[in-house]
Amino acid sequence: MVSSNRATIILYSKLANDYFKFKKFTIWQDRCAMKVTTLACIQGAWLPDCTPNRILDIGSGTGILSLMAAQKTDAEIDAVEIEEAAFSQLKENVSLSPWSGRINCFHNDISDFADQNSNDYELIISNPPFYQNQLKSPNSRINSARHDSRLTLIELVDISSKHIKEEGFISILLPVHETKELIQFAREKSIFLTDQLVISDTASKDPIAIISILSKNPSNQKFNILVIKNDDGSYSSDFSALLAPYYLNL
Repeated sequence: MVSSNRATIILYSKLANDYFKFKKFTIWQDRCAMKVTTLACIQGAWLPDCTPNRILDIGSGTGILSLMAAQKTDAEIDAVEIEEAAFSQLKENVSLSPWSGRINCFHNDISDFADQNSNDYELIISNPPFYQNQLKSPNSRINSARHDSRLTLIELVDISSKHIKEEGFISILLPVHETKELIQFAREKSIFLTDQLVISDTASKDPIAIISILSKNPSNQKFNILVIKNDDGSYSSDFSALLAPYYLNL
């Protein structure tokens, strides 16, 4: 079940054009080291079933998760990004969207932001660094986006546990191996797995990533599987239904 080649995760369906147009907003990404991926779009579409008043997006990048969350909810969203060029792109994408009035962009280290911020959230979303145990890229911008040199998984869990409301949810997208570590770290902070989405490219291939939904309240765990493509290369019916509110051609 474990995929050893994690390079496929970040490169999977990497949308390398200068922009990616959704039904209700556009993501410009020409200045971002890390581009929009299919996996990030799946995470943005597969939010927990709740009606949050406030959402925290940790490591916002282009702003894809914040914008998808803004389309789905009426929440006020705090989007935090440390990398300067990515933050500039984040602000641009938010300003051009229909929801600029309720997405707040912060150019800050999430640890500093959390220390200075007294808000608690009904939903925290993060697509944190993959490649925590892989060789680092010579490109420092890609390195800070992909690796845990600025934010470790333990720190992410700790910050989330302190700022999630009692009834709130945390959504984190990770490779299979790191997901196991996430569940362990979360349990140590009295944060529990409630739901998972295991994502595979096709039915015959191993999972490439898992979205975990966590909460302070233990509950019966639900496990879901999403296969992105049929054997003929077309999108599966489950994928199409999930992304239909966002993708132009679905």
